Amino acid sequence: MANWKLFGKVHQFVYRISKGKLGSSLAGIDMVVIYCIGRKSGRTRPTPIACYPYGNNVAVVASNNGSDKDPAWWLNLKANPRVEVQLGAEIFPVVAEEIVGDERKKLWPEIIKRNPAQRRHQEHTDRVLPVIYLRRV
Repeated sequence: MANWKLFGKVHQFVYRISKGKLGSSLAGIDMVVIYCIGRKSGRTRPTPIACYPYGNNVAVVASNNGSDKDPAWWLNLKANPRVEVQLGAEIFPVVAEEIVGDERKKLWPEIIKRNPAQRRHQEHTDRVLPVIYLRRV
């Protein structure tokens, strides 16, 4: 776990400093940095996450690598859904909203197609992995 946290810190730092030239894609998967507001601390917490651009918006999955617990960044987004994200060189404000029902059913196969690891993450937990739109404000 500590290695992933360190990797995330280094990744978001390199992503930010290079203005998205480095780290905006890992193993062919697009990456976004979400600047969440800590629900307890109130501090901004940058977190790199695999993403799936759709039009002007971005979708992300709160998979937490198939853990039975939601990732902290998703809990933070639920508490404070208006945040900024960095996609490549562009930083812009978004509002986070969970995709549910038919819209999620339609989007999920596209996510799996782009990133088969998400299927494995879903298979490792009983919770339905939240899919979240980061809609531009």
